[in-house]
Amino acid sequence: MISDRDYMREASAGGIGLAVKLIWVLAGCFIVQSVLAFHGRVDVVGALGLSWTALREGRVWTLLTYQFLHSVPLPFHLLANGLGLYFFGRSVEEQVGWRRFLGIYLLGGTLGGLLEVGLGGLFGRGVTVVGASAGVCAVVATYCRLNPERRAMFSLYFIPVEMRASVLLWVLVAYDGWCAVFPMDRVAHLAHLGGYGVGFLAVHGLNSEDGWVSKAWQGLRWSRPRLRLVRDGEERGARRAEQARARAPRGHDWSHDIDPILDKIAAHGIQSLTDTERSLLEKARKRMLGGS
Repeated sequence: MISDRDYMREASAGGIGLAVKLIWVLAGCFIVQSVLAFHGRVDVVGALGLSWTALREGRVWTLLTYQFLHSVPLPFHLLANGLGLYFFGRSVEEQVGWRRFLGIYLLGGTLGGLLEVGLGGLFGRGVTVVGASAGVCAVVATYCRLNPERRAMFSLYFIPVEMRASVLLWVLVAYDGWCAVFPMDRVAHLAHLGGYGVGFLAVHGLNSEDGWVSKAWQGLRWSRPRLRLVRDGEERGARRAEQARARAPRGHDWSHDIDPILDKIAAHGIQSLTDTERSLLEKARKRMLGGS
């Protein structure tokens, strides 16, 4: 399995990212599901869809399998999720790496599905949920939080609308929140809200220094050291190293060890560092701060 650093190098060289591969996987599952449903007469949704009944029966794997099913035979449900992954997922993957991207996507789908069927079960609604929408919503929320000032353009009843990504996120949350309180369709709006929540917490964990979310991310060993966003990681990493060097004891010159690393961060980003360079930078920081 290649590392995040190797993957980013491959992606920059024209490789196909995980977001695009996921779209192909979802399309393949859609074709298989359609064939089984209309030619094999197999109740795929009943077997692999997520519902309160399925969870009560111990079929916990449906928390994963439902994310790869869609409404058939019309492809509009799949198309909407595929477009979300294509336009938002690729950027998120480039910024946080493929492991974290996949974690956000699957965790958004899992928690979003739990929220939908859990509240549905409490209120006696025997709904069965299918689709990747909750995971896509987690990715969209992550994108909007990472790039709040970027302009996003979309079509509203064939009318082009442009707004900042941060505004778009709150518009989406408000819309799904309203539809969850006043249901007017068969869309799993609660699952969408769960996905947005995962995206919000994910970015909070990436930015937070000592919060429990950040510690959870680091505990999964998805970052060595704690993740820095590509957008502003270079600036923060260089600034903190400079502050640590200023606090170093007199008589010890750390510039010989740290300056080449800082120059590399400024030129290529912190994700370009090797494990040895990361270890040296972290060791120097701890010693300058009086740690072990």
